[in-house]
Amino acid sequence: MPHPALSEQDYQRLSSILARFADQQCMNLEQLDGFFAALLSGPQAIPPAECLPLILGEAFDDESAFPSEKSLEQFVALLRGHWQDIANALSGGEFQPWLDADANGAVLGNDWCEGFVSGMELLNDDWGMLFESAENAPLLEPILALGFERHPDAEMRPFVEAISAEQREAWLAAISPSVHGIHNFFAAIRRQLEREEQDLEQQERRPH
Repeated sequence: MPHPALSEQDYQRLSSILARFADQQCMNLEQLDGFFAALLSGPQAIPPAECLPLILGEAFDDESAFPSEKSLEQFVALLRGHWQDIANALSGGEFQPWLDADANGAVLGNDWCEGFVSGMELLNDDWGMLFESAENAPLLEPILALGFERHPDAEMRPFVEAISAEQREAWLAAISPSVHGIHNFFAAIRRQLEREEQDLEQQERRPH
């Protein structure tokens, strides 16, 4: 049965739940979107339930965070729904990042890109395959530029001077094609590995 996409009301509920734990280092919806996009487009998909400590931050260990087991189950169901929405967009549609405007009405994209970087860090070694690909490594440039723009260590920031509005707009526009390109890159690697495993199994079944 096809997964029904989350409704606007579902996303409002998910956003409000995440915002409730903002002071406990919980991800907001924009960060969560980038985080899930990294997990789904990268080397290996990690189910949302396994990432709850990273998503909820300190709220994960707060027994009062959810008033009942049912409310926690409903939250996890919303996470899975958003996860599946992204998976569907990557496999057969057009992925568009969830980018919220700040208090001044500006769309900066830092939260989304920082969430994506957090997802990369879970399988850091495997992401090395993309960094080592001269053809595909540039796909990461807009994400890393905005993902490290606010890094607390100034030496980790890619630019000393402020990013121009034009450059930011260009990087934000590049996120969608970059994520699709990253997804295609790792999907091709997985298909190749599957073919090699099938060939090995066939060889082992042949009589000697």
